[in-house]
Amino acid sequence: MKKHPYTASSSLQIGAGRRGSVAPIAAALLALFVATVQPSFADTLLVKNATFITMKPGQEQPFVGYMLVGEDGHIAAIQEGDAPASVTATKVVDASGEIVAPGFISAHSHLFTSPFRNIGFTETLYGWGAALSRLYKHVSAEDIYWCTLHGSVDFLRNGITTAFDFTNSGVIGGAAVGLGEKVPGPVLKPGPFEENQIRAKVDGGLRFIDSVGLPRVGTHDEIIERFGKAYHYAYDTYGSNPLFLKMALSGGLQRAPTIDTAYMEVEVMKKFKVMNHSHFLESPERVPEQQAKFYWYQKAGALGPDFIFAHFIQTNPDILRIAAQTGCSMSWQPTSNSRLASGAADIPLYRAFGIGISVGLDDQACTDISDPFQNLRIGLSLIRTKYKDAKALSVYDMLYLHTLASAKVLKIEDKVGSLEVGKFADFLVVDPRDPDTGPVHDVVACYVYACGLRNLKQVYVGGKLAVEGSKILTYDESKIHSEVYTRLARMEAEAKAEEARQKAVAAIQVDFDGCGIPLAMAP
Repeated sequence: MKKHPYTASSSLQIGAGRRGSVAPIAAALLALFVATVQPSFADTLLVKNATFITMKPGQEQPFVGYMLVGEDGHIAAIQEGDAPASVTATKVVDASGEIVAPGFISAHSHLFTSPFRNIGFTETLYGWGAALSRLYKHVSAEDIYWCTLHGSVDFLRNGITTAFDFTNSGVIGGAAVGLGEKVPGPVLKPGPFEENQIRAKVDGGLRFIDSVGLPRVGTHDEIIERFGKAYHYAYDTYGSNPLFLKMALSGGLQRAPTIDTAYMEVEVMKKFKVMNHSHFLESPERVPEQQAKFYWYQKAGALGPDFIFAHFIQTNPDILRIAAQTGCSMSWQPTSNSRLASGAADIPLYRAFGIGISVGLDDQACTDISDPFQNLRIGLSLIRTKYKDAKALSVYDMLYLHTLASAKVLKIEDKVGSLEVGKFADFLVVDPRDPDTGPVHDVVACYVYACGLRNLKQVYVGGKLAVEGSKILTYDESKIHSEVYTRLARMEAEAKAEEARQKAVAAIQVDFDGCGIPLAMAP
């Protein structure tokens, strides 16, 4: 079971019998003996004759070989050539002619947005957010479970096996943008919003980091306590589940009116030993105000190896210098940045500064199709167009950013991001022959530029088949669709009813103002 990072190790306790009783210890030893002598019926997996893109450092060249996955879901062996006769498994996959590569990592995601696509498609960031809030404000805690489950299985179907997920805290209103901006205070809806989103990701079969924000509702201590509640729920309930990797903080200074938020985030980072992933310098709107808030983070002592800037497009040399010197990283979302007209992050420049780069799919509501293959190509296109240089970013580097580099930024590279012995067997099987892409002249270039979701045949998480073709095997998707469509229809009806009420109130205001009668006297 994963330990709470900020708690001390506890001694192992065997059994819970009466004080001084040896029965619990004897029972535990007997169980251990039985488990040792009994045969194991857990599945092992052998993938043979595959063309592997491992992303392992120093192993940049693909090779044809085999991979053995142990019953614990970790890679036990991966080698070039044929598997020795001594290598056996309960399941064998012959991947002749197919490419096997690590599952994609989305280092920046909002899974609950999955059923809200195509909304605000003419808007930049703030207008798009306002368009979404029309329905968001009617979401319940139970709704958020189904929305997140919808997003989780969608990610898996598209070859994303690990996600950093920014959760919805059930907050309505209170989203300031500018310096010292006065807005009505936010309100938190009742219900287990955070708990339901964690449960949905586990039920969907997606590996994840869960990231929780600090809505400015209540006292300082109450805000910290709410984060702690979600944190402890995750570790206490899912600490032994390999799908749950760890907890993180969703930084919110970009929309906070004062520096107090920066200090509070630092307090949470230190108390719970979590990284801070903060949306920052994303939109081309109100850039001077946003850049000024960067120095709030610096003054509060937030910047360092545990700090990730999300998007981080509207920068300047001084901001980049400080971010690099303090060891900060960033997450790049090529598809959503393009969709929202936010601009193109200067990735070659950031890498030259020494800033770690990760890649994500962001909101499914602003990528529409959360396709990592598309994300690779859009990223390459943005950088090569910006620099007018086809060598500005290589296909291998782009794939690396969406796999192992993202794992390194998120500090989970010991578990995922590449196909190496000891890591989780999270991998994709891609067939460039179906539909046929033609002769393969370069394996990585073919994978990045010519292959796509249509070529994605299988998705494995921990050595278990999670997706076959386009069919999700982890959950009954018809149930998800039924729940999501019913719930979204209700939200739409509630939004229209609210708009009708507002329109009626506005009409009464006009009528009574015209007669010189105060609105308060209206029936």
